[in-house]
Amino acid sequence: MTTERPALELIEDAIQLLREASAPVYALYVSGTTPFLLTLFSFCTAMSYSRNAAEQCAPSALWIALSYCWMKGFHAFCCRELVRVYTGNEARWWNARALVAIWSRQIAVQPFGLVLKPLSWLLVFPGVYITTFFQNVTIIGGTAPHDLRKSWELACLWPRQSFAVFGLLSLLAPVLLLDLYALAVMVPFGLKMFFGIETFLTHSINWIYSSVLFIALSAVAYFLVDLLIKAIEVIRCCDGDSLTTGEDLSRRLRELQKSGGQGNIPA
Repeated sequence: MTTERPALELIEDAIQLLREASAPVYALYVSGTTPFLLTLFSFCTAMSYSRNAAEQCAPSALWIALSYCWMKGFHAFCCRELVRVYTGNEARWWNARALVAIWSRQIAVQPFGLVLKPLSWLLVFPGVYITTFFQNVTIIGGTAPHDLRKSWELACLWPRQSFAVFGLLSLLAPVLLLDLYALAVMVPFGLKMFFGIETFLTHSINWIYSSVLFIALSAVAYFLVDLLIKAIEVIRCCDGDSLTTGEDLSRRLRELQKSGGQGNIPA
């Protein structure tokens, strides 16, 4: 039966899962994330520099809300594909009824996370549980009658592992943001220094301190880390579910049958 994994091992397994993931996984994630990023960037730019910001605020906010719902639906589909890759289950899930059910549940539940997750992190302790719960809803929410309760139960499973993983990722995110910021600054000035290519970015350095640049890079860093978090939670959900279904043992037996029966079943 599956046991609690060390945090580093879980992160390594999640990275390996993303390496083994097929093109549809990334296509679904990018199809959902890109419109939201572009809409968010457009909103921040308009609110910072447009003379008609007051008039554009309401329509732009509506487009952000719609793109957020669009993104959460595609994230749920992406996670379903990750589950299929991790478990090796070839059963088809993408019928019209399932797609509508999954998307409807995401639209109904995920907006609450915009309020609850920041509030929970202010309290420090329950923040991991709340964040994990909404990630689990993305993974399993939509087709099961008690998916919300199951998402919470899996969020409370192996708390030491959850706190360790989020502790490590909280260190990774700032480092990634710093790397993206350094890359964004170095590329235009590097082109000027080594190749003599002038761009509008090299005429002034004021854009380096722009809030829009910081927001855009923060969004990119967040969604890069978010994909890794989703892979981690897919593994946690599948392993947690295996405690009652024994699916992990069945999966290992299938792997042994495919390999000709060579090797031993891991303990």
